[in-house]
Amino acid sequence: MAKIVNAIVAKVEVIGKLKEGAYGQYRSVLFLDQSQPVESEAAKIWKSLSNEEAQGLSKGAIVHLVPAGKDRSGKDKHNIVTLNSDASAADATSAKSLINRPESIAATWSDEQKLALSAQISDHADLLRFCLEVAHEKFADLADPRDFRALATTLYLQILRQSQFDSE
Repeated sequence: MAKIVNAIVAKVEVIGKLKEGAYGQYRSVLFLDQSQPVESEAAKIWKSLSNEEAQGLSKGAIVHLVPAGKDRSGKDKHNIVTLNSDASAADATSAKSLINRPESIAATWSDEQKLALSAQISDHADLLRFCLEVAHEKFADLADPRDFRALATTLYLQILRQSQFDSE
């Protein structure tokens, strides 16, 4: 049974300058939890994001921060689900109506089920990214990026297949 997670509705307040860290380049991003008083420290959620992740955000955007466990230092980890790009209520409403179209099977799911599925999809995406990183590391001599994707997909599918056999 899937674990039900509660996402935090947050607003992107600050996207910091590109910095160099121990694990490469990153940007500090400040999210404000919309369920907390704006001026409170509890409302502030700082995240260090890769430059690619940060470029997908814009100041004022409304996002869901879906809990995804803890990082190496014990801090809460979140998957970021972008709701809209310009934080307007009209865009949020149209995005919600697109998700809840009657012909969509997702329309029958509760918000909790959608968030749980979002967390599961994010976990699979993390696994696939890890497989891609391993493919790049182990097969650095390959020139075609499609080869890396093919190898990563094969590794990913083998891991899923093996985990099915292990759980039986």
